[in-house]
Amino acid sequence: MKTKGANIDILKQFAALEKKASKQVLSAKAAIEKKIAKEVASVHKKYAKELKQIDSMLSRFGLSAKAPKAPKAAKAAPVGKRTRRSLPKISDEEIKAQLSKILSGGKKVSSAVIFKEVGLARPRFTAFLKANNGFLHIEGNKRSTTYSLKG
Repeated sequence: MKTKGANIDILKQFAALEKKASKQVLSAKAAIEKKIAKEVASVHKKYAKELKQIDSMLSRFGLSAKAPKAPKAAKAAPVGKRTRRSLPKISDEEIKAQLSKILSGGKKVSSAVIFKEVGLARPRFTAFLKANNGFLHIEGNKRSTTYSLKG
């Protein structure tokens, strides 16, 4: 029994020491990162005046003072890939107003026309239909579906 109690005490001491050691290592890492940041700032400060002079000379020659940076070039979309476009967020009331303009006079239009005219994505349109169940009259199914105003 004494050895079992002693083992538990040793394990608790070990866990406490391990916690303490990890805190010390993390604080040492933070101190080193802080030193690095100070040195980088001092290097920038040291060469700032020279860079400013060179930039002014380049602008006199009509050249761009700022060269394109590598990280910005890395953000460019790869060749052959399209960039994602995002549509503005529209409230249900705005959608209702635009739909009533498009569908006035008993017109029946497809969802493609609605998406283009209102500037909606399909998921937003389906969410609108679910939220405003009695607003539109729906005829047909799948690709032949047309929408008109109810009433």
